[in-house]
Amino acid sequence: MGRTRRMLGTALLTSALLLGTAACSSFAEDSASASSTSRTSTSAARTTTPADTSTSTSTSSSSSTSSSPGGPLGTESAGRPLHLNDFFGPSQNWSEKRYDIADKSQVQGIGTMVQNCGSRYTPQELELRLANNFDQLTFSVGQANDSKASDQNVTVEILGNNQQIDIRSVPFNQIQQFTVPVSGVNALKIELYLDDAVQNCGRTGSVIAVLTDITLN
Repeated sequence: MGRTRRMLGTALLTSALLLGTAACSSFAEDSASASSTSRTSTSAARTTTPADTSTSTSTSSSSSTSSSPGGPLGTESAGRPLHLNDFFGPSQNWSEKRYDIADKSQVQGIGTMVQNCGSRYTPQELELRLANNFDQLTFSVGQANDSKASDQNVTVEILGNNQQIDIRSVPFNQIQQFTVPVSGVNALKIELYLDDAVQNCGRTGSVIAVLTDITLN
């Protein structure tokens, strides 16, 4: 009887030890799994953060590298017709559209109203930034047929690096061509105002001066 009790006690003790060992093993496995999951999440967070930062930096860099309209003009502009957006910061007084000039109809050009008499007042101005890339500028100037006055002349003054290159007076019903040397010129300005040598300058009204066929070589 006593032997049976001892054997039963030994069996119960052995079962308890086995159950405890199994529980410890299960807890260790759960802890290892949780630790592995935590390490994986941390690793993933560390991996995605630089990628996000790189994307943000790339987007910021891309948005900050925009070219400035109106110049400086590169050598690829040689030989092609120039448009209003090729000029450096033109005022809103200028329009690019089709005009009737003298005996020519629907001529594509860049025009503006000229009403100030003489250069002492603010002239209408267009500027090209050439970056010393060209040798010659050609263009034509006339007055639109629907100008308010028909008895005024438009003075066309051309400045290269703030030095006068050419100056000419263009009457109504004429188209005059200009060929201007621009070698070594960075900033070129075309200034327009009414010719104060004409009688009644500016008293009979304004004119619409138009530049056409503008090219660089």
